[in-house]
Amino acid sequence: MPVLMGGMSQIASRPNPYDLVCRYTGADPEPRGLPSGHMPYSFSLPFGAFLQKNSGHYSGATFTTFLPPKELRWKLEDAVGTETARLILEGQRRVTTTCGSGMTAGILWLGLKLINETTPVALYDEVRDTPVMAWTIR
Repeated sequence: MPVLMGGMSQIASRPNPYDLVCRYTGADPEPRGLPSGHMPYSFSLPFGAFLQKNSGHYSGATFTTFLPPKELRWKLEDAVGTETARLILEGQRRVTTTCGSGMTAGILWLGLKLINETTPVALYDEVRDTPVMAWTIR
């Protein structure tokens, strides 16, 4: 499994499977007019993989919640592999969640904390550090 230099994993959030295949691989253009593709050695994990739809018992209204921690772990393992997931969750492999704006990366950050609250997870501050923008305008 690929990892960033220094034993760090990058997990990029993409909103849907279409983006996962086309924008992440660079097959489709980035809608913001930037170069398409992904940061080298990163993994893609759509934020929706951590969520589930529910409906109210009485009203029938739908709402979204996180999956249970065990299922969150399975989704992480599907994205990065069992061994890399173990290393991330045990704090032996640093991880940073990213996305284009920082919003959906926050869902991944919280999902990782729900699996194991002691897992060290960094969330790039897109406003201050602009990692995705900095990488794409390289």
